[in-house]
Amino acid sequence: MIRYGVGALAILASSIGTALIVYGGGFIEFDIVNTLSWIFGPLGAYTLVYGVLSEKDSVFYSIWGVIMLGVAVSSAFYKLINPLVVLGILVIIVVMLGLVIKGVRE
Repeated sequence: MIRYGVGALAILASSIGTALIVYGGGFIEFDIVNTLSWIFGPLGAYTLVYGVLSEKDSVFYSIWGVIMLGVAVSSAFYKLINPLVVLGILVIIVVMLGLVIKGVRE
């Protein structure tokens, strides 16, 4: 398994490059808040998958992956969904994830 930093840097560079192509090509209108979703969406998904597959610090990576995905969803849909609703869902998911991981370890 590759180290987290190497994969995270590759994901981050790919997502920023894709965002530059999409915004520069005029496919969607530029919105500064949506840039957070371009950064944290793929990085959060990678971090969550890394946490699930990792034997070391799986709780740490899984929780941060969920948090980054929550930030991405909140910034992508901030006009449609109140960010506090996303924050509430995020808190519930983190607690449930912690309980599941604690139950598996015992």
